[in-house]
Amino acid sequence: MSDPIVPFSDRGARGDRPRRGRRRAVIIVTVSVLVLALAAGGAGYLLLRTVGTPQQTAASYLAGWQKGDYPAMNQVSVSKPAGGLAGPLRQAAAQLGVRRLHLVLGRVAQNGGSATAGFTATASLASGHTWTYRGQLALVKQSRHWWVSWSPAAIYPGLRAGERFVLSAVWPARGQVLASDGTVLSSPAVIAESGSISLLTGNVVAATAKQAKALGAPYQKGDLIGQGGVEQAYQPRLAGRPALIIRIEGPGKKVDATAVKFPATPGQNVQTSIDLRYQLAAAHAVSSAPTTKPVDMVVLQPSTGRVLAVIERPGGFDRALQGIFPPGSTFKIVTASALTKKGLRPSTTVRCPPTVNIGGRTFHNFDNEQLGTTSLLNAFAISCNTTFAMLASQHLTGPDLRSMAEEFGFNKTPQLGIPAVLGKFSTPHQPVDLAADAFGQGTDLVNPLSQAAEAAAIENGTWRPPQLVTSPAPQQSTQPHTLDPALLNTLRPMMRAVVTRGTAAGVGLPPGVYGKTGTAEFGSGPNPPSHAWFIGYRGNLAFAVLVEGGGVGADASAPIANAFLRKI
Repeated sequence: MSDPIVPFSDRGARGDRPRRGRRRAVIIVTVSVLVLALAAGGAGYLLLRTVGTPQQTAASYLAGWQKGDYPAMNQVSVSKPAGGLAGPLRQAAAQLGVRRLHLVLGRVAQNGGSATAGFTATASLASGHTWTYRGQLALVKQSRHWWVSWSPAAIYPGLRAGERFVLSAVWPARGQVLASDGTVLSSPAVIAESGSISLLTGNVVAATAKQAKALGAPYQKGDLIGQGGVEQAYQPRLAGRPALIIRIEGPGKKVDATAVKFPATPGQNVQTSIDLRYQLAAAHAVSSAPTTKPVDMVVLQPSTGRVLAVIERPGGFDRALQGIFPPGSTFKIVTASALTKKGLRPSTTVRCPPTVNIGGRTFHNFDNEQLGTTSLLNAFAISCNTTFAMLASQHLTGPDLRSMAEEFGFNKTPQLGIPAVLGKFSTPHQPVDLAADAFGQGTDLVNPLSQAAEAAAIENGTWRPPQLVTSPAPQQSTQPHTLDPALLNTLRPMMRAVVTRGTAAGVGLPPGVYGKTGTAEFGSGPNPPSHAWFIGYRGNLAFAVLVEGGGVGADASAPIANAFLRKI
C-alpha cells in the first residue's frame, strides 16, 4: 500500500524526513562545488601545459634543414638572425660546396626548461667527398613551446659568429677519355687525323670564375675542368677527388680550427665505344669529299648498338648526335615497313605517276619521273614519292605510321652518356600530312645517329638503343626489341635493289651494301635547297651520311659512304 500524500506544509512534522532531505541537498551542493573546483583546476592545467616536446621541435628543424625549407626552420627557432636562417645556412652550404645533405636526429636530453638534441649530418660535397659529422642543437622552453635556440654552432659544433668555412684543394691527375682499345682520344695523334673527335670527348680548360662558381667549392678560377662532351658530362669521375682541408676561419683570415682533412683520389678513365679503325676511315672519307657543305656521319655496330665513329665537318655543334633534319626519302623505310603490316610485299603491284594530288596538295617525283605500273620493290629502289604518298593514303592511318616509326626508335630518348637525340615523329591527322610524312617531307625529323640506328636494326633484326660510353655505361631507359621477320624480308631486298639497280646503282659501292638514298627539301620557295642522305649497312656495320644542303643523296652522300667502306 502506498504512502499517503502529505501536503508540503505538513512534511516538516514527520519524524526525520525533513532532516534527510536537507542532508541530501547539502551533499549535492558540496559535490557540485567540488566538481566545479576540479574542472577549474583542470582547465588551469591545460592552459599551463607545454605544447610539444624537444624531440618534435628538433625533428621539425632538421627536416626543414634537409629540404631547404628555411621558413619552417624559422617557425621553430628563437635567437635567429634578423633576416632568418636562410642567409647563414645558404652561405655555409656555398662555402662547403654542399650538393646534398642528410640529417638524422640522435639522442635528446632534457633538463628542466632546456634540452640538447644530437644529430648526424652527412654532406655530399662538390669535390666528390662525403663529410659526416655529429652536431648538437640547443633547445629552450618558452611560452609553453620548445624552440631551437639558434647560434652558428647549430650548423657545426664550435662555429661562432663571424667565422666561415674555408676550403683548400689540390687536384690529382685527371682521368682520360678512351677509345674502345684504350687509346686516349684527346691525344695529338688522334686529333690530327680526326679533329671533330673533340665534339665527343670535349676539352679540358681552365675554369673561369663563373664556371668555378657554378661547380661549387672547392673549385676556383684556373682549375682544370671539362667543357663539352664526355669531359664535361663525366667531370666528377675524370677529375677525381682533391686532397681537401676544411678549416674554420675567423675575421682577418685567422684560422681558428681545422674541421676535417680528406686525402686525394685520382681521376678515373671513361671508356667509349669509338673504334679508331672506323673513326679514322670515316674522317678521311669526309675530309676528302669534294663538297664544301657541312658533312655529318655516324657508324654503328648493329649487333650491339655501339657507336663506332662520329664525324663532323666543320666542327662546332654536334649535329650528328643532336641535330634534327627532315629525312626525305630515307623515311620510305618506315612507310614500307608499315605497309608490310598491311600485307604489301616487294612484288606488290603499285603505280608511280609523275604527280599526284592528295588533300589539295600536289606531290611530285624528283624531275617528275614516272614508272607507270611497277612493283613496290622497284618504286622503292627508284624512290618514287607519288607511290608512297598514295599507298599511305590508301592503307595507313597517322597512328599506323607513328607506331612503325617508334619501332625504329623515333620519340625515344638515347642514353649515350652525352647529350643526343633520336628521331621525332608527330602523328599526322589530315590526309595531306600523312602523304607528306610518308616520303619524309612532313614533320618527321631525324639525324645521323637515329638513321644509323634504323639501318642497324634492319641488318640485325633488332632495334637497339645506341651506346657511346661503355665504362661506366649509363643506364638505358629504352630496351632493345626485335622486328617482325616479314618486315625484314621486305626491307632487305628493297634496300639491296637501291644499290644494284636503283638510285645508288651508279655510285660503285662494294659488294654486300644495302642502302637508301634521300633528298630532303627544306626552306621555302619554288626551288628549295635539299639535304643529301645515304643510310645503309654492310655486314656488322651500319652508317648514315648527311651532306647538309648537299642536294641529291646519290650524288653527295653515297660517294662518302663508298669511300669509307673501301678504306676499312
